[in-house]
Amino acid sequence: MAKKPGQNTGTQGGVFQQVTSTGKPVSNYVTVSDHKPLPPTSKPGHLWNQIVITPNSKR
Repeated sequence: MAKKPGQNTGTQGGVFQQVTSTGKPVSNYVTVSDHKPLPPTSKPGHLWNQIVITPNSKR
């Protein structure tokens, strides 16, 4: 499920790819850690789609 810019990642941090409002992938990626907000997209109306979830640390 795509997330809006500024939305908190919660415990699901990882690698996100920018997508258009219709779901078409854009070649723009970002890595966001847990409990951090997603950055702005390059164009208004675009969203972030998670492609990799960061595994939990055993420490």
